[in-house]
Amino acid sequence: MLNNDIMNQHCSQKGKKMKVVSLINGSLLSQTVASYALAYAKELHLGVSFIYIDANDNLSDVKKSAQLLEQKAKDLELKSEFFVLDSLEDLQEYVESREIETIFCSTRHQHTILDKSFVKELIAQKIRADLCVVKVVKAGYLQEVQNILLPIKEAKLSVKKFTLMMVFADAYDAKVEIYSLDKLSATKLQKVTKEQIKQRLQEIIFKLRHYMKLFYLSGTSFSIKHDFALSDGESVKTHIAKHNYDLAIVGAHSTNSIFEKNHPIDVLFEHPSINTLYFIPYED
Repeated sequence: MLNNDIMNQHCSQKGKKMKVVSLINGSLLSQTVASYALAYAKELHLGVSFIYIDANDNLSDVKKSAQLLEQKAKDLELKSEFFVLDSLEDLQEYVESREIETIFCSTRHQHTILDKSFVKELIAQKIRADLCVVKVVKAGYLQEVQNILLPIKEAKLSVKKFTLMMVFADAYDAKVEIYSLDKLSATKLQKVTKEQIKQRLQEIIFKLRHYMKLFYLSGTSFSIKHDFALSDGESVKTHIAKHNYDLAIVGAHSTNSIFEKNHPIDVLFEHPSINTLYFIPYED
């Protein structure tokens, strides 16, 4: 694929030392997220560092998990290593002293983004790397991701979020659906006509035309859908319930947005029906 070849050439020429970090704690949830990290690293020819931040977990379980993951990396012909660090400050120092591209981390199913948790502290640390926080519904090593959902608001799609999605689409040879939402009041929503719906979809397709070209060049199967809705998060949850997706990729506009009360993205994290990756790109 054209875009994949270009990315691989870039990584092999300029990023031989670049790595992906996958934070593990010995749990099946963190192993599942590590599987995403391995698929991502394989697609971009990156090394992988499995890191445990010392806490109250069983270190023996952590080491067993690391051994399994290192063998999986070896099977994928990826270089990997395992470290135990004392704190997030040590992780920050580790990342800043190396070419770390992305950090993958799991979060427990019962946690919301606003909970006081390791993930919230990790986000607040503002480490110099993109961050992929995954809430896992279906745990275990992932062999197939056939359908990826990419929700966007008002036809806004960042290059960073699109690129991340394309890496996973190529890694799993998955189909992609871009699901665009426009939030309206109840009064305005009742007055929406079929002609307005059709016109808005045409506008969205036009705005996303450059991304569509990249889909065509890569050979990735995709579709674009649009809805007017009262609530962003609830509408995405309803849409997921009606269709067969394996992974949702949700982006943040800024690293501070998730700390706002009743942020729509938190609704997706409260009771997700599929594995959901929350992408927080590092702000240069």
